[in-house]
Amino acid sequence: MRSAASSRLTTMHASYHGFTRCGTYPRKFTGDAVTLSSLTNDLVVVVYANRDAGSYFAVGLGYYLGQGWVHIVYDEHLPKSRDVDWRNFGKRAYDRMWCARAEHARNMFEHEHTYLTRNAWHFIDRARFTKDAHLIKDARFITNTHFVTNAHLPRSIWAARVVWGRWEADNFNVMVDVEQCPGCCDGPWRMTTTLNDWGGLAMPGLMNTICCPYLLKLDGWVIQVVNCSGQRIQLGDYGDRVNGILIRSGNIFEDMRILDINHEDPAYFPVVSGVSSDTRFMYDVRNQADVAIAYHTAGDTHLALHQAKGISLPANERFVLLLKTFSTRLAGKHLVTTTIQCSDFYIVDKDAKRRDSGDDLAPDNGMHATEPRIFTPFCAIASPQVWRRELPCVQRREQFKNIREHFYALYPATGTESCHRSANRRKTERAAKFFSDLFGLKYLRNYIGEITFFAKLPRMVETDSPSDVLSVCAAEEDGLLPHPPILSCANWLARCSLLRGSHQSDAVQSDARHEVVLPLLHRRCQTLRTRYDARHRYATEKQKVEYELKSILQTLGADLLEHIADTFRNRGSEHSAGFTGQASSIKYDRRLDAPSIILEIEALQGKLNITEDEDEQRALEEDVTGKILWLCWCGICAEVDELLPKVVGYLWREENMEGFAEMTMIMMSTKYAPSPGLRGILSTHPGDDQAHLRRTMFDAGVRTSKHQLLLAARAAEKAKWSGVNMGAYAMDDEGTTRSTSSHAPSVSVV
Repeated sequence: MRSAASSRLTTMHASYHGFTRCGTYPRKFTGDAVTLSSLTNDLVVVVYANRDAGSYFAVGLGYYLGQGWVHIVYDEHLPKSRDVDWRNFGKRAYDRMWCARAEHARNMFEHEHTYLTRNAWHFIDRARFTKDAHLIKDARFITNTHFVTNAHLPRSIWAARVVWGRWEADNFNVMVDVEQCPGCCDGPWRMTTTLNDWGGLAMPGLMNTICCPYLLKLDGWVIQVVNCSGQRIQLGDYGDRVNGILIRSGNIFEDMRILDINHEDPAYFPVVSGVSSDTRFMYDVRNQADVAIAYHTAGDTHLALHQAKGISLPANERFVLLLKTFSTRLAGKHLVTTTIQCSDFYIVDKDAKRRDSGDDLAPDNGMHATEPRIFTPFCAIASPQVWRRELPCVQRREQFKNIREHFYALYPATGTESCHRSANRRKTERAAKFFSDLFGLKYLRNYIGEITFFAKLPRMVETDSPSDVLSVCAAEEDGLLPHPPILSCANWLARCSLLRGSHQSDAVQSDARHEVVLPLLHRRCQTLRTRYDARHRYATEKQKVEYELKSILQTLGADLLEHIADTFRNRGSEHSAGFTGQASSIKYDRRLDAPSIILEIEALQGKLNITEDEDEQRALEEDVTGKILWLCWCGICAEVDELLPKVVGYLWREENMEGFAEMTMIMMSTKYAPSPGLRGILSTHPGDDQAHLRRTMFDAGVRTSKHQLLLAARAAEKAKWSGVNMGAYAMDDEGTTRSTSSHAPSVSVV
């Protein structure tokens, strides 16, 4: 039985966006290999930070009950200073992942099992094709499949990405990267799959070589190559591949000059390899030292190559980072990673005998040579992992759209054609219920009272102010505010009163928002104080409370529950009934300028309506949705700050101290993990949907604009590449030229 599992960690890509590896927790390891115990539960956390941006994330490498897993955790809130001790964050990340290790392992197993079950036929066909019987012994071993998980980092257009795959049963290949992401992405719980080569010829990072019809060996490794003898193809060429056609748009060695990178640096020199035949198929060429046969897997047009050599991209760290430099500009492109050169080539039959034919593949029929009597009949094409972009999450975009549409129904004076000022009451009520469920108000009201923010919001809009109409017309001429709201002074004062709240004395008992909750809490405390006298009643009531609390933790109201629990606990520690409230710990803007927020939402929606660029759409969708959620959050929190002290005061005046203390204990035990020493770690883990909603909401709270960050990043990228001339020619899988341009100069082979 194996007692250890090994993970090979590649982290250099993260440095491109200013992230550095700070260290590991709880134990140290150096280099790129970490060993985990597969006999016991094990976990190591690797912390990365961009201190200038105040951004931290941690990658957990774990093993649980024989299943390896990885997960990403980020620091949600902006650090107070740059001198944050990464160890504190590392410990918090470790505790969070350790508590959820069973979920992480199960999640990884389900993704692996689902993929392998759906694609079992692929493994069988591959084993038959390659005639390697050992390939069918362990499907997880033979697959090139890697799993990708992302975590969009707060206050940025960056996403931490982890690519995870196996090269043996208990050995894992893990690549940590940071990529540009405009938003509306997936993860970190849900994963996608991608393909990368395992084993074989050394590559500059994870690569997925395109399936091609010819087989050769380079330094003993089998590679797939495509015929490119009909055009001038060079190592480092890149372009798009559509329907089997590679459309060349540039060469990375040419682009190095634009970036003032010394292409004469030995780190960037290509690697030369010996070329031989795959003798599993061509047995009659073993005694021909200077001849290699390129075996055609789907026909009989095999090619014999004389004095062949392979020229490949170097696989060192410097070159890997070079490819990362091109990742934004060349996202989705394919790259020529190897070219095959020879002094002569011709067609042979399956017995390696030369065929006399006027076939176009013969070098005397217009074939291109890079140098006199040096031909390049083949090349290998691959998709670098760092050039691959994760597709936007359809579910996330639909969720954001749903939030916007419900907000416009709740607040009908916004700029969407589908929502009008005459929205009926039923539609408004449905929208109010939608947001109530989103923030967990259905059960939160059982502890603080009725939240009326969504009922009051529609009444804040009026359209009878001439001065406002003039300002709106001016804004409409700029194309920013189609059909914007008009806010009168009276409504603005009402809105301010709602957001700021009013900590009235506990003597005020006429608030209608407490009519239901106070008697309910009184009865609940009376029941919970009967723990030893009426155990069945107690157990039933406790189960109801726990169900409500766990439901709240799965919504955007989780932080409100934390505030309520802390308030109840702090009040329980006091002995005086003269409690008048304490400073609120909820993070929200107590001086929120609501009309300005609404106008910003309108302006951003106007931009979104006319934007056609998908990345800009994704960024704007995040910005608009985040501001809507932040507006709702501030309104709810203001009411909570107003209502909660009255609830606590009432319960103490009614002498429910014993039941009150019991309910507080249930709150604390439900909210936090039960394990000793893990105080502050939530016992439940909201899924990806809630994680992204929280991130966009709090990003809006610190006025982060994904759209502005995206435009700034594009401007910087454009300035970096100013002067690039993007030529293009096309090549299909058989080497047919569709169009031509000047080709890159020859790369020196050393």
